[in-house]
Amino acid sequence: MSPRARRTALAWLLAAPAGLAGASPAAAPAHPRSLAAPLLEVLPLVDGRLEEPLWTRAGVARDFIQAEPREGAAATLPTEVFVFYTRDALVIGARLEDSHPDRVVAREYRRDANLDSDDNFTVVLDTYHDHRNAFFFTTNAAGTRKDGLVQNEGADLNTEWDGVWQVGSRRTESGWSTEIVIPFETLRFPAGAAEFGVNFGRQVARTREQTFWAPISNDWGFNAMWRISAYGLLTGLEHAEPGGRLKLKPFGVSGIRSSGGEREGTLDGGLDAKVALGSNLNLDVTVNTDFAQVEADEQQVNLTRFELFFPEQRDFFLENAGLFQVGETSLPFEPPQMLLFFSRRIGLSDDGEIVPILGGARLTGKLGATDVGAFHIRQEELAGETGATGFSALRLRRDVLARSSIGVLALDRSETGVGSHRLAAADFSWAPAGAARVNGFAAKSATEGAEGRESAFGLHAEATNDRWLLSADYTDIGEGFESQLGFVPRTGIRKIKVNGLWNPRPGRFGIRQIFFGPDFLRISETDGTVQTQNVAIGPYLLFDNGSSAFFNVGRSVEGLSESFSLREGVVIEAGEYVTRQLVGMFESSESRRLSGNLFTMTSGFFGGTLRVFSPGIAFRPHPRVRFRWNYSRSEIRLPQPGGAFDTNLLILRGFAALSPDAYIRGLLQWNRDAEDDNFSGNIQLRWTYAPGSDLYLVYTERRSLFADAAEPDRRELLVKATWYWSPG
Repeated sequence: MSPRARRTALAWLLAAPAGLAGASPAAAPAHPRSLAAPLLEVLPLVDGRLEEPLWTRAGVARDFIQAEPREGAAATLPTEVFVFYTRDALVIGARLEDSHPDRVVAREYRRDANLDSDDNFTVVLDTYHDHRNAFFFTTNAAGTRKDGLVQNEGADLNTEWDGVWQVGSRRTESGWSTEIVIPFETLRFPAGAAEFGVNFGRQVARTREQTFWAPISNDWGFNAMWRISAYGLLTGLEHAEPGGRLKLKPFGVSGIRSSGGEREGTLDGGLDAKVALGSNLNLDVTVNTDFAQVEADEQQVNLTRFELFFPEQRDFFLENAGLFQVGETSLPFEPPQMLLFFSRRIGLSDDGEIVPILGGARLTGKLGATDVGAFHIRQEELAGETGATGFSALRLRRDVLARSSIGVLALDRSETGVGSHRLAAADFSWAPAGAARVNGFAAKSATEGAEGRESAFGLHAEATNDRWLLSADYTDIGEGFESQLGFVPRTGIRKIKVNGLWNPRPGRFGIRQIFFGPDFLRISETDGTVQTQNVAIGPYLLFDNGSSAFFNVGRSVEGLSESFSLREGVVIEAGEYVTRQLVGMFESSESRRLSGNLFTMTSGFFGGTLRVFSPGIAFRPHPRVRFRWNYSRSEIRLPQPGGAFDTNLLILRGFAALSPDAYIRGLLQWNRDAEDDNFSGNIQLRWTYAPGSDLYLVYTERRSLFADAAEPDRRELLVKATWYWSPG
């Protein structure tokens, strides 16, 4: 099953959480395959041709095995992978044959684009050889680069990490081929390491066939491809040199800002630096931190009484973010329900306004079997809201047993003139066998003036294979518990969640797999009063061509101990509200030039009704040009005066690749409901003029379409240049 299909299934079925803990070095598993990489003296021309004589001296990996659609069968299309290295770089070439080369799909050109709907080739490297964590590098026949970090065998997947590497791909008469050069300074590994864990994967877009060099079993769960403890072995690397100890990236920013008709210029600069403290620890330093190139958030419509979750998009906070992630177990790509640490609390106000960051430092790495993470960030005062504030964290997580871990987390937020808020937590993950897992956490906060119990804990257990899944969760959060560095939308609650899935593979009507089963959620206050209770059941269908469909019927109970304001003048009174809902979704394969999706929902809503209609279209008029349009309309009908209103959210994304190293992307949004009517736009030109070095041109605008809007119109045009330098 493709990652995109698995993501969609997870998001709607509320099934198992991601990943399992990895294996400790003391209990290293047997490797199914081994490949020796010879040491050579020169690099190839990275053009995807594989014609230089040096390729005949490389180690060769063949005989890929299917994970989808026929697990364990030989690949239907031959793949050969060639590997060697110099003292400074790992070099990988792949020849991917195809009986219909004209049908190879390569529609994505943007760095870090979703390549799940393209023919693609992936390299995963367990450089510490700890059987838990890895780097991955993915490309397609257009030479597009996607990379990221894998932690705890997929428990966290960080696709925002950008390494410095080169790739060249080309179509051939027999399929396509690619060449990849990864400098060792991009990777982290112990000095003198002679071997890495490794796997190579290939996807054929039109058939959704997934094959791997080291076999992958679907019984390992939804993140089976990240089961790093089952990877093969890459040997002969004892002459690899980790690279320079110091990497610098100075930057400069200049532009014009306009707010309410007042215009001002800006000129600023800063520095990001990475210092290797030995081969296993890295110190990241940031001075006068800037995130001008970060894309604006996609707007959301809030029809609840709780805070919405917006994902982190800033590079500095995304690297190694999974190490600090402690809290409720969430589904991959599902908004977290509760996190003890949430980096958007740093450098952003509650309403999303940027708070300047003076600087900070972060230490991350591995000491033996222990992952280490620590940082301190200092942000400036925000007039009228917060004083100058320091944020600190310490995280230790130790590998134990075969694929399990234990850890601790400490957080501190200190604000000038206010005092400090502290939190301490411990967590564990135990993987006794197969795809079974138990994990949990316990936390205690200390906030001046807090009332009620300041503790929280949670447990999660699951067991799964390719044909079924069972999972259960229990979470208890005290009334006085708080994490001022976290995301905790509900306090004073007890939560029970149970899921079951039956996953047959019918092998007919173009259906690859069906996921069917009930899910149950109950959130009550500490006295037992129901706050939220949902029971739902429905099938998710995954088709051979990559399309998917989902249907769900359910019953919900919402209990309000006190009234709340949904919109100005629209108050939802305290009481218990019982509703029923019907949900449907269809998503066509994005491998086609024109694709679409549709989501609909009809539901009761606090004594009234809610209807949601959300269609979307993606169109590629040219291989290097793409547009995506999504519209969502919610019709709310409540019995009280003013309770009949609609919300409308229109999002248009555009992308044009000028070359593999340059692109223009745009995000335009129109959001209208009973309280607001606004337009926002964010357009960015990015040119990677040298490996690791970028030039950005960014235009941002936000304006209200109401004549008497409280917020002034804002515009900003910025130019940012970064320069990557590794002096050694």
